[in-house]
Amino acid sequence: MEESSACDDWWVAASKPQALGPVLSVVEGMVNPGETIPKLRLRLPPDCGKKGERNIIKAGTVPMAVQFILGRSGTGKTSYCIEAIVEALSEPGEQQLILLVPEQATYQAERAILADKRIAGYNRLSVLSFDRLQFMLSGRNTARPALSRIGRQMIVHRILRDNQSKLKIFGSASTRSGPSTALGTGLSRQMANTVAELHQYAKTPDDIDQLLVELRKDRRNSLAVLKFADIALILREYLSFVEGKFVDPDLQLARACSAVTGASFVKGAKLWVDGFAGFTTAELAILAELLKAAEDTKIALCLDPSKMDLTNPDAGQLDAVGLFNPTERTYGTLVEIVKKSRLSLAEPVILEKALRFSHCRQLAHIERNIFELELPKVDSADNIRIISAPNSRAEVRFVAKQILELVRDKGFRYRDIAVIASDIESYQHYIMAYFDDYAIPFFIDKKKPLNHHPVVQLVCSALQVVTGGFAHGDIFAYLKTDVAPVERCEVDILENYCLAFGISSRDWQSDNNWNFAGAGNGRFDEKQVNQIRLKAGKPLFELQEKLSPSDNQAGAIGAGQFTQAIFDFLDALGVAETIGSWIVQANQKKDRAVADEHQQFYNKFVDVFDELVEVFAGRTMTAEDYFAILSSAFSQLTLAFIPPTLDQVLVGSIERSRHPDLRAVFLIGATQRQFPVPLSSDSILTDDDRIAAESADFQLAATSGQILAERQYLAYIAFARSSEFLCITYPSVDDKGGAVPRSQFIGDLESLFQDLSEESIASEQMDVEKVRSRAELADLLCSELGRDNLLSDVDDNGGLDDLLDGICSDGQLAGLGSNVLSALDYDNGAQLEGDVVDKLFGRRIRSSATRLSTFAACPYQHFARYTLGLKEREEFKFEPIDLGRFYHHILDALLKRLNVEATDFAVVDNRELVRLLREEIEKLVKEDSFISNFVGRRGYNEFIMNSAGESLEDCVLAISQMVRAGSFRPKLSEVSFGQVKDARDTLGECEFALGGNRVLSLDGKIDRLDVADVDGEEIAVVFDYKRRDTSFAWSKFYHGLDMQLPIYMLAVRNATDGETKNPAGAFYMPIEVSPSRTALAELSEKTDSFDYKAKGVFDGRFARQLDSEASRDSRFYNFYVTKDGQPYGSYGSRGAMKAADFDKALRFTAEKIVQLAEQIASGRIEIVPYRLGQTSPCSYCKYKSVCRFDWQINDYNFLEPLNKNQVLERMGGEDG
Repeated sequence: MEESSACDDWWVAASKPQALGPVLSVVEGMVNPGETIPKLRLRLPPDCGKKGERNIIKAGTVPMAVQFILGRSGTGKTSYCIEAIVEALSEPGEQQLILLVPEQATYQAERAILADKRIAGYNRLSVLSFDRLQFMLSGRNTARPALSRIGRQMIVHRILRDNQSKLKIFGSASTRSGPSTALGTGLSRQMANTVAELHQYAKTPDDIDQLLVELRKDRRNSLAVLKFADIALILREYLSFVEGKFVDPDLQLARACSAVTGASFVKGAKLWVDGFAGFTTAELAILAELLKAAEDTKIALCLDPSKMDLTNPDAGQLDAVGLFNPTERTYGTLVEIVKKSRLSLAEPVILEKALRFSHCRQLAHIERNIFELELPKVDSADNIRIISAPNSRAEVRFVAKQILELVRDKGFRYRDIAVIASDIESYQHYIMAYFDDYAIPFFIDKKKPLNHHPVVQLVCSALQVVTGGFAHGDIFAYLKTDVAPVERCEVDILENYCLAFGISSRDWQSDNNWNFAGAGNGRFDEKQVNQIRLKAGKPLFELQEKLSPSDNQAGAIGAGQFTQAIFDFLDALGVAETIGSWIVQANQKKDRAVADEHQQFYNKFVDVFDELVEVFAGRTMTAEDYFAILSSAFSQLTLAFIPPTLDQVLVGSIERSRHPDLRAVFLIGATQRQFPVPLSSDSILTDDDRIAAESADFQLAATSGQILAERQYLAYIAFARSSEFLCITYPSVDDKGGAVPRSQFIGDLESLFQDLSEESIASEQMDVEKVRSRAELADLLCSELGRDNLLSDVDDNGGLDDLLDGICSDGQLAGLGSNVLSALDYDNGAQLEGDVVDKLFGRRIRSSATRLSTFAACPYQHFARYTLGLKEREEFKFEPIDLGRFYHHILDALLKRLNVEATDFAVVDNRELVRLLREEIEKLVKEDSFISNFVGRRGYNEFIMNSAGESLEDCVLAISQMVRAGSFRPKLSEVSFGQVKDARDTLGECEFALGGNRVLSLDGKIDRLDVADVDGEEIAVVFDYKRRDTSFAWSKFYHGLDMQLPIYMLAVRNATDGETKNPAGAFYMPIEVSPSRTALAELSEKTDSFDYKAKGVFDGRFARQLDSEASRDSRFYNFYVTKDGQPYGSYGSRGAMKAADFDKALRFTAEKIVQLAEQIASGRIEIVPYRLGQTSPCSYCKYKSVCRFDWQINDYNFLEPLNKNQVLERMGGEDG
């Protein structure tokens, strides 16, 4: 056989590859790379092995060629691959073609190929992600079910429960139950993610055992050793569990390597790999097999070829903080794989020209020089903008306007534009709102969570009801899903009843009908309530019986039994039919996205239960345990969608926006924390654990430090995404008003240009010439012509008035003009027509001190409360107002009992007084159904009542001291005037003449009336009980906001049936007293203090009858005795009044009553709340949702603060 010269064009395989040198001759045929060799002999030179040794090549494959396509961002790597694929498709033949890209890029790649006019369709090209590749290699050839990440978590949950005693670190949290079950499911989710990570990096339990050997050599790794030991146990159990039962996609990816050589669509195919910055270990393994099986492989990577040795890349010589460090490491790994596989490494294709930026030198300058030091600066022109917005809302609004400008003025298509947000969750609602307003078509490339789907809410709330004991909140969460068998109006009726009477879980589970309202109650139809209750509760009780059978004491059931119970429950409610009707309705409205969402949801919903049954077959658990597992599973349910149309703005993250043909990019939310990607960690392995593993050559996912280092590369990718226009925006404050620092990468960007600096749009003025949509036009007109524009010049508004008139007369824009006019004319006013006023107020007008003060505070509040009769929903709870009624009732009953026994506070012994008080409290608690029911509900309620009783004991003892100090004695309590329901003692009518032949009749009830005989004349003093210490406010009195005490004194003097006509004063007295802080040294001085001092106004002539022993500051009342014995000391701040001032104050009160009553009768209901200093009734008003007071539209009634002397001066009194 003749020798020939070496042939460098051909490659062969040898039985001893280490002896293979240059090929001298190939006999019996020449083959091309990738072709099968039937039988070949070759001669080797003498130095290629032992003398006479020859290698016979039998059936085999010639090693394949691998070529890298290298270049920086924008150099056309993806376009190069697409063009090569299109050319390959254009040529005749049956050779298979494969394009391997990240999952999120598959759709865009298919679009790019089909966009070429030469390609009408194809049948030999596969555009794949690694997940789809794994399925095609092995997944579709097995009858075993594919395991989702939710199923994986369920398996891990079971393993954690079964191996609790064997786990050193994670055992204590592995079998939580009841309210803390979420802790166990949270661990299951984290551990399942760790299992997936181990699969992705092709790690086995044996690998972890070897790692443990290395880690145990350093005592500092003691915690990591325990962690990895637990993880090894869990991984071993997991692999054993899924073997032969399930197909785990992550695990299968590593095992799919063996299927590559036998896959017909891979063997001899042409392969392109594009869009990856890195690979996991499992992905690298399968990629290595693809390289061996494919005839020709092209791998595109984004890096700078001039910055590294492409022939022999050494990982140790790479710049650890270099811009392209992630892809340079990937390149080095791939070259190593090629060499180890003895594949032909072709000369790489170097793409140097930044084609993407051929029409924009500024963006080319960014791509080439970002993060470089000391480079010349260039002009930024208008292609690059940095925007500082006042908040996220303004940020998105600015972007929407800019998109319209690009499309309408600069010839852009919507599909040429992308909005990239690192935190889409925070921006999604703003984007949806503004883009809809501006009629911008858009697609948000984000998986939609399904945990808020009505059916998920239904199942979770129903399970919470039956496992949580039928709690009120759980029941109504179930009923308000709108999938339950009760109409929403019936739910409202039932909820009002339950809140009003404090229906408990015990009541829900009782067999008795509810009859808490009692006979004669006009608020609720209890027959209807019980019918609704039965309809609402029946499916829940049936579910409870199936999940916790009465004959099953342990309450443990199988997964199949649990699933059957759930679907029986759903069938009883007709849930499948309801979802079907939703799909039909969505299709009728041509809303394909909603229809697809419901269809996908139901399929995934069923899959969750299928996996639950498969995973927990043969095991029994309680319904609480199954519920915890389902809750975690539902929280991870998501749906992915494809763009419904072609021409629309893409909204997505940096990683999910790899589109080669973007002309404009808006990077929003470019803050220090969020850009380019937010930092978050939810792994059971810490950075220290990962570093320790890496030191033992056990490769896992990146640490936080490595992720931080890679942020620079991601920022580079984001900055280089567009070809013509780049806009970076960020909010200057967050939603809570806190300052937000911008990303440091923005500073790097500014350093490249001479004139690039951030622009603030906080004070940006709208320009009618730049209006791009109806919504924007309406916003402009409203903001510029509205009354809330404090900077606008009414006489010079740039002709916007004329523009609005023209819009209103335009046929197409008349509707918009009408809406704007309606908004501009909106004054949030309220008024009553004359005939309505006549019907509301007859000749006699009834009012009270509270009603008059309410009207003085805000006429509309008075109208809503007393004319419309609006009330808050009744709730069964002991509120402050209920506690006040309790106090009043007991004090009234005590005084009446003392009167019956012909005694009073002054003579009764303290112990006897307390005994009588306790008897009255016990009697009320037994007789009052509300209080007895309230006390019986919870131990805490009983504590509230006991505390209230103790407060009353201290109060009545204080009252006895006050009574003993003077000559006034309590005579009447809860004495009424006017028409008061259930009043036993009355002073008669208290009337005032009004204009128009009308009469005002005041109604009220005085808490306590004390009398004294002074010089043969009966004098009265009024006491009004308050829960807390209250003082008489002269400003509020003068403005009519608080005239209760003077009105009560007028009632005593003017009432028709009162025996006592001489009021001497009126006081507020506290029932509860908060303990005051006192220094230890001053404690002895405080022992004689009196904390129940009555504060009010009175005729100073009767000071001695109130406190006969008073000297200087009265212990019991708010007056001060001077050296000459007069009670008018500190006149401007105390309650004592000279006789003339006292009389004028009562006259002023009568005049103010008539004034307010006349305004009420005139029909005044304006929304004009008062403003006294910083005080306004709006802060505690119950009707804010009705009146909708807006300080930019409505006006306050500003009141002047006044002290006692100023009030007396204005009334014409003396200045003490």
